[in-house]
Amino acid sequence: MNPATVLIVDDSKSQCAFYQSVFAPHYQVLVSHSGTQALEQLADSQPDLIVLDIEMPGLDGYQTCQLLRERGHDLPVLFASGQVELTQRLRAYDVGGNDFICKPLSDAELLRKVALLLRQREEQQRLRDDGQQAFATAITAMTTMSEMGVLIDFLRQCGSLDSYQAIAERIAHTLTTYGLHGCMALFGEQQYQHSTMGAVTPLESSIIASSLALPRIFTSGNNTTFNYSHSCLVVRDMPDDEDRSGRLRDHLAILSEAAANRVQALDQQQRKLVVLEQELDRLRGARQQLHAQWPQRCADAGLDAAQQATLLQFIEQQFD
Repeated sequence: MNPATVLIVDDSKSQCAFYQSVFAPHYQVLVSHSGTQALEQLADSQPDLIVLDIEMPGLDGYQTCQLLRERGHDLPVLFASGQVELTQRLRAYDVGGNDFICKPLSDAELLRKVALLLRQREEQQRLRDDGQQAFATAITAMTTMSEMGVLIDFLRQCGSLDSYQAIAERIAHTLTTYGLHGCMALFGEQQYQHSTMGAVTPLESSIIASSLALPRIFTSGNNTTFNYSHSCLVVRDMPDDEDRSGRLRDHLAILSEAAANRVQALDQQQRKLVVLEQELDRLRGARQQLHAQWPQRCADAGLDAAQQATLLQFIEQQFD
């Protein structure tokens, strides 16, 4: 199998030389020194991943990524920047980035992030192929079911979902039915993250972590975050239409709260099961102790064999 091809987009020649020294032993490397040159190069070549600098003259990294997404390129984009604020990462996510690495760069971290993004792309391509029929079914359902009906369907099924994963997958299914994309985290006794594309990307995971400190409902551009006690939902492409966006915001707030309540209920059930198991262990221990002490206790009480058998049968019935 041929090695993957990585396209480096950076106006700094020294930075490009650094990238080439890191990637050359592992991947084929292409280099562009501007966003415009990179877009032109993509017309003639098909790299597997882009490492994209943000601070460049002319088209910056955000604009370059937005344009390549608008032109239909779905290859992973790893943003590189010395800026570490949440607003920069949210903007990178908003224009279609997959991960974000902070300068100064570490060789090991850079290689690890690139390898992870390439594996995730392979998995997403497989899921995309497998999900064509499911997507067609969702589109058909959308034409026959109102937005409220989608929410009601989620609420109807929510009470029977028996794991964090099942809840997250149902949320992702609901978002897809609405024609939306995003990521989510459920947390309590456990923690589970998921996205509408399957496994969360590193960038999505970092955005979820940073979003936990935001207000209950927070909007930045087309990104809207819903925070509840046991759930965090980040939707990256809320519609521009204000009426529809408002309706969906209301529906997704109800959905997020219901998911959080279900997580809490599962945790309570699990705690009750632990208590019951502990009580069963205590009773089993008491039963074993009774059997061990039974002959001596009966002898001390002066019971004959028939009396012993009758009493033992009665006690066993209580345990059963």
